[in-house]
Amino acid sequence: MGKKIINAFGFLTIFKIPANIAMDEKEVSGSLLYFPLIGLMLGIIISFSFFVLNLFLPVLISVLLVLVLEVTLTGAAHLDGLADMFDGIFSGKRDKDKILEIMKKSDVGVFGILSIVFLIILKAALIYYLFASSSNGSLSDHRGIFYFYTTLIFMPAFGRWGMTYLLASYKNARRGSSLAKIFTESKQRRKYFIISTIYLFLAFVIFVAGGWYLIAFFTGGGLHISINENAGFFIQLLPVLAGILSVIVIAILSIIFLGWFFTRRIGGITGDIIGGSSEIMEVIILLISYLVLNYLWY
Repeated sequence: MGKKIINAFGFLTIFKIPANIAMDEKEVSGSLLYFPLIGLMLGIIISFSFFVLNLFLPVLISVLLVLVLEVTLTGAAHLDGLADMFDGIFSGKRDKDKILEIMKKSDVGVFGILSIVFLIILKAALIYYLFASSSNGSLSDHRGIFYFYTTLIFMPAFGRWGMTYLLASYKNARRGSSLAKIFTESKQRRKYFIISTIYLFLAFVIFVAGGWYLIAFFTGGGLHISINENAGFFIQLLPVLAGILSVIVIAILSIIFLGWFFTRRIGGITGDIIGGSSEIMEVIILLISYLVLNYLWY
């Protein structure tokens, strides 16, 4: 278990795996199980960094610095995949082999550069305005801020969950050996996906319910809560869970659409599509979170 987590961490971040722990190609597919967990770790690091930076710096500067941190920790691998993905799809080519050839090139075209620029601007703007809405809205007892940090923590986790879904559900579009093929040919990939889905959603529900309850505890005078007040608390929690779960549902539908789209276009997925889809899913989560907060709650 520990070996697989370390390999998953090395696979998704810039940190190198020690030679005595590194798995071979037949074993490394097992690290797929822990992709969402690594995303959750990244989310915690990003959220804590934003909290500390925002104590001393303006919100916009803090947002930009945590995005720099996220890109640095991941080695910009997902952004590189996003650029290659857009270069291939918007190349004007219809033949899937030519699209794959364009995506495989090391250089980045105009569409690839624009996709990175627009994604970073959009992500920065959404984090900034989500924080502003959470801080200045009408949700009492700091629950708006809790909503913001919940989104920031689980955003990378569900982005990596999207990668797990694609690797577990679709075949590799490239002929010959490739990094994605190691995972797409694993006989255990669907089992890894199901297990990772269960523990990620359990972690999400426990985090939201526990955090919401702690806020009520510290702002409501301690443990002296009657049964009726407890019932009222859980009734109040339901729309919160429904709102955040609606964000996740839309993100899930988005990743399903991306898998369907690329299967029809090039016959499957590639490493570039997996990385790029993770970035797209993060933006979708931020966007829907902002819409839910501003148009359903406030």
